[in-house]
Amino acid sequence: MPTVGEWLDFWFITYKQDLAANSVRNIEQILRLHTPAWFKELPLDEVSVLTADSALSSVKAPRQRKYARQVWHSAFKKAVQVELLSRNVMENAQPVKYRKKKSEALTIEEQDAFFEAIKGDRMEQLFWFAALTGARRAEICALKWSDVNWKEELIVIRGTKTEDSYRCFPLSEELKEVLRRQAEQQKRDRGTRFECKDGRIFPYNVSYVSQVFKKYCPAHHFHELRHTFVTRCAESEISVS
Repeated sequence: MPTVGEWLDFWFITYKQDLAANSVRNIEQILRLHTPAWFKELPLDEVSVLTADSALSSVKAPRQRKYARQVWHSAFKKAVQVELLSRNVMENAQPVKYRKKKSEALTIEEQDAFFEAIKGDRMEQLFWFAALTGARRAEICALKWSDVNWKEELIVIRGTKTEDSYRCFPLSEELKEVLRRQAEQQKRDRGTRFECKDGRIFPYNVSYVSQVFKKYCPAHHFHELRHTFVTRCAESEISVS
C-alpha cells in the first residue's frame, strides 16, 4: 500500500497533467507547500477522518485549506475508483468555510495614481498591458514575441484556464506603444542579469508580478486590473465579448 505522499505524487503525474497550466501549478503548490509531511508519510489505507481533519487544520489560510481539501478529496476519490481504498475518508472531513472577497475595479483616480506611482519601474509596461487587455497574469507572463502579428495588428493571448480561452486581441496604438517600450527595455537588458533568452515579452514570475502590484497598489489585487479593464470598457460602451 502506498503512502499518502506516494499516491498524491502518482495521482498528480498520471491524472492531472492535461489540465490548464494554471490549474497544474495550483495543485502542485498544494501538494508541495500545503500538505503536511507527517500526513504524506501515512499509509494511504490508514488515513482516518480524524487524521484528515488534523492535516487540514494545519493549513492556516482558509483559502489554501479549502483548496487542499478539494485536491485531497479528488485524489482519494481516484484511489477508491482504482480499488486502492474502499471509501473516501475526505467525504466526511470537516468542511472549510471560505468566502472569496468580491473583486473591485480600480476607480479612475486609483488607476491614475497607480500608473503615476509605477512610472519608471521595470514592470510598468506589463501593468499597462494588463490594464489595456484584461489578460490574466499567467497569460501575460507566458506571452512571446512570436505571438505578436504586427502585420495583422493582432496578438495571440494563450489562455491558462482552458484551451478555449486562447484569443486574438487587436493591437491598438496604445498597446503597440507598450510593446515597443518593452522591446526597448529588453534591448537595454542585453548582457545584463535581466537579459531574457526565452522569447517572452514579460519574463517575470507570476507571484513576483502580484508582489510588485501590491507594493504600489496595496488596496487591490493584481486580478482586479482585469475587472478594471471590463469596467472601463463598459463606461465607454465598448463590448468585451
